[in-house]
Amino acid sequence: MTHVMVYAAYRLSLPNTAQVEIAPSAPDATRKAASTWETRDQSRLIQCTSHPGLALYRALLRLAPPIPLPDNLATGWGAGKNPIAIHVRQAFRRNVADVSPRIVYPALSAGYRMLSVLHDAATSPDSEHHASIIAFLESRLAERQRSLANRPPPPPSYNPNSATPRPGTIPLLVKVSPANPHDPESRPVYAIPHRPRPQSELGGTGRRKIPRLDIAADFPFLRFTKPQPAALSRVLGHKLLRRGDRATAVRDLWEETIPDAELEDDWEKAIAHLSKEEKGVPPKTGKQGRPSSTAPGQEWLDRPDANELSHAYTVQQYGIKELSNILTRERVDLVARAEAMRLLVIQEKALAAQEKTQRAVEKRTRWETRMLELHGEGWRDLFPNLKESEAVQR
Repeated sequence: MTHVMVYAAYRLSLPNTAQVEIAPSAPDATRKAASTWETRDQSRLIQCTSHPGLALYRALLRLAPPIPLPDNLATGWGAGKNPIAIHVRQAFRRNVADVSPRIVYPALSAGYRMLSVLHDAATSPDSEHHASIIAFLESRLAERQRSLANRPPPPPSYNPNSATPRPGTIPLLVKVSPANPHDPESRPVYAIPHRPRPQSELGGTGRRKIPRLDIAADFPFLRFTKPQPAALSRVLGHKLLRRGDRATAVRDLWEETIPDAELEDDWEKAIAHLSKEEKGVPPKTGKQGRPSSTAPGQEWLDRPDANELSHAYTVQQYGIKELSNILTRERVDLVARAEAMRLLVIQEKALAAQEKTQRAVEKRTRWETRMLELHGEGWRDLFPNLKESEAVQR
């Protein structure tokens, strides 16, 4: 049954209120009821027309695999992908928003004709329908290959969350101080070899924009453009989180891990003391005959040979001290980076002032040339205050 017949049959099955025209003078309740029936009418029509389309879609997809295809067509859209099924899905996806019977009925008629074409091509590979399908797929494959050949190559894959720089980028700061493993306290030195740029490479208006030195928590950086690039925000966020996590780890070690380790050491020493008492070994005494003190923060920190196996000593040496050294080295490195950036800002300001003076001289030269062309050699008499204005400019 066509969609027009379905729609007519459904209209005849509606109550009389949906078929009678409402006069303009009818009450509002009657008009509201009529509009409600019209809305339900349209929604049910869409539901009636969607089921034949879904059945046709499934039938076309079932007929696609049995059709024999050459190897170049069977693998032209990817291994394991049927080109006929791909084109069927594309056609239905392209027309999925069509709900008007004037558009849906011809589309379904063409789909039903295609059912017979695909069935004939699947049962008789030597038929005319099979040859037409092969010719259609070959033309589409040639068009696909031309499109893929003209497509620019994809950019190299890059993980934005990685710490490595993006391929092809030029780093702003370069560490020029040699590595000195014998002196870990040596301060690093950074340079900026690619800046400041010459005026010929500025582009745009040719006027130099002086970067601004700014700092986010402890991390210095240069602002070149507005708004702040998302990549810069992401890098600063990662660095701040990493430094904050290290500082939090140091605090947790002091406040939680060290007390727990001291309790563990006291427990082990108490067990060792009881074990020696059971064996009859006298306890160690200090200078005044009292047991030697092992309180945290006193002798046990001054005798690494006797405390290498203690938990508190291990936490302090390999936890707190190591993290503190990392934070200190990182801060020294940030100071060196900030110094290099400060020198860059000074150089950019000097070049900007020099280029501004040069532009003023060129502008004055062009103006004098123009006055000479317009008024001749006596053009200076027209401007009696010219020398005073030059002094003011200087």
